[in-house]
Amino acid sequence: MTPEEILLNIILWLPALMSIPTYYAGRYKTSFSKWTAVGTISVTTVLSFILWFRDFTFGLPSYDGSGFLYVTNVNWFTAGNLTINYHLGVDGLSMPLVMLSQVVFLVTVFSSFYIHDKEDIYYALYLFLFTGLIGTFISLDLFLFYIFWEIVLVPMFFIIIMWGGENRRYAAFKFFIYTNLASLVMLIGLILMYHFGNNTFDMVSLKANLLSNFNAGKISVNELSLIFWLVFIGFIVKFPQVPFHTWLPDAHVQAPSPGSSILAGLLLKMGGYGLIRIGFWLIADTGFFTTSIGDTSRIIMGVIGAVSMIYPAFIALRQTDLKKMIAYSSISHMGIVLLGLAAFNSLGLNAALFMMIAHGLISPGLFLVAGIVEHHTKNHTRNMDIVGGLGHKLPFLTALYVFLTFASAGLPGLAGFVAEFLGFSSLFTSQLFIQPSWVWIPIIALLSIIVTASYYLWAVRRVAFGTVTEELENAEDAKWWESGPVFVLALLALLFGVLPGIIQKIFDQWVKLNFFP
Repeated sequence: MTPEEILLNIILWLPALMSIPTYYAGRYKTSFSKWTAVGTISVTTVLSFILWFRDFTFGLPSYDGSGFLYVTNVNWFTAGNLTINYHLGVDGLSMPLVMLSQVVFLVTVFSSFYIHDKEDIYYALYLFLFTGLIGTFISLDLFLFYIFWEIVLVPMFFIIIMWGGENRRYAAFKFFIYTNLASLVMLIGLILMYHFGNNTFDMVSLKANLLSNFNAGKISVNELSLIFWLVFIGFIVKFPQVPFHTWLPDAHVQAPSPGSSILAGLLLKMGGYGLIRIGFWLIADTGFFTTSIGDTSRIIMGVIGAVSMIYPAFIALRQTDLKKMIAYSSISHMGIVLLGLAAFNSLGLNAALFMMIAHGLISPGLFLVAGIVEHHTKNHTRNMDIVGGLGHKLPFLTALYVFLTFASAGLPGLAGFVAEFLGFSSLFTSQLFIQPSWVWIPIIALLSIIVTASYYLWAVRRVAFGTVTEELENAEDAKWWESGPVFVLALLALLFGVLPGIIQKIFDQWVKLNFFP
C-alpha cells in the first residue's frame, strides 16, 4: 500500500478504534472522553488536509484508470459466486464530502462541551458515527457501502434518544423506522444491480458491466428504470424530500444541537451522495436519462424537487421554534440538489454538488446558533415569540446568526448563492424544463427564494433585534467553544462564496470526466 492509501485507511478506522479508549477514558475521568475525541478528530482532519493539499489544491487531481485515488482493493470474502471486496477510494465527488465531514465533526465536537451526562458513551458513539459516515463516502463496493450506511443509523439513534429533548423517543424511533425501511427498499435495488451487473458488487466493474449488458440487450430500459426508482426511494428519504420528509423536523428538534448539525450537514448529504453515485453514476453511461422513460423520471424528480422547495418554505414561515424553522429550510434547500440532477446537464450536476457543500456548512452553523440560544435562555427555549433582543446580550453570536441566515437565503458573495445560481441556470438551460409543459417547475422553484427570504428576515427581526425579553435578561455572552465553531463555519461559507473555484474546479472536472466530456 502507498502512504496515501494508508492515510485513507487511518482516516476511516481511527475514530472507530478510538471509540473504545474514549469510553474507558471517560470512565476514569469524565473530561478525558471529550479531549480524546477532540484529539482523534483533529488527527483525522490533519491527515485529510494532507491528502487534499497533495492532490486537490494546486491543480486538478490525476485519477488512475478506475477514476479514483488512494485505492485499496482486496478480497474480503468469497462464497460460491459471491465475492465481496474491501474496496476504498476517493474522487472529485467523495473527497470534498470527506473534507466536509472532517470540518463538521471537528466543530461539533467542541460544541458538545455543554453535554455532561454520560460523556463517555456520547463521545464513543460520536466517533463510531464518524467512521460510518466516512466509510459511506469512500466505499467502492456496494455491499461495503451498505454496511457503512447502516452503521450510521445506530449511533445517531442513540444520540437522539439519550441526549435529545422531551419527545426524543418518538423522534428517534421515527428516524429509525423511516430510514431503515428506506434502506430495505434500496437494498432490493442494489441486489438487482448485482444480478444485472454479472454478479458483482464492485462499483467500478458494475458500471462497465451494466453498460455492456445494456448494449447487448441483457438489461432493458424498464429494468434500469426499476433499479433507479428503488435506489431513488432509498436515498430520497435520507435527503429528505416531500413526501418522505416528516421524520426530519422531529429528529432535528429533539436531537442535541451537535446531533442536529451532523444530521443537516452530513446525514442529508449521504442521501445526495448515494443518489449521485449509485442512482446516476452507475447507470448514466447506458443513456437511460436521455430515453423517454428517463425523461419521465427526470420530470417526476423535477416535480418532487420544486414541491420540496416551495412547500417546506411556507411551513418554515409558520414556525415559532427556531430549530424547526431551520429544519424545514434544510428540506427546501436540498431541493436544489434534486433539481440539478433532474436537469441532467453540466450546470445541474455542478449545482447539486456545490449545494451539498454549501448547505453542509451553513445549516450546521444555524443549528449550533439555535442550540446556543436555547442554552442561554432562562427556560431553555427556542420559541421566537418569547426570545428577542439577542443582539444586546450576545452581539458576536448575533452577527454570526444574521450572516448565516443571509448565506442560507442566497445572498450574493456567499456559498448559498453560488449553488442556487447554478441550480436555477441549469433548469432554464435544460431542453426538458424549458418546454411549455414543464417550465412551471423551475418557475415554482424560483419563487421559493422569496419565501426563504421572508422567513429568515422574520426570524432575524424577532430574535436578534428589539428589546431584550425576559428569557434573555440574565444571559451571558457565548463561550469560545460555543461561538468559535459557528465562526469557522461562517468563514468557510464566505470563502466558498467569494472563491467558489477552490472546490468548484474539482466538481467540474469530475462532472466532465464522468458525464459530459
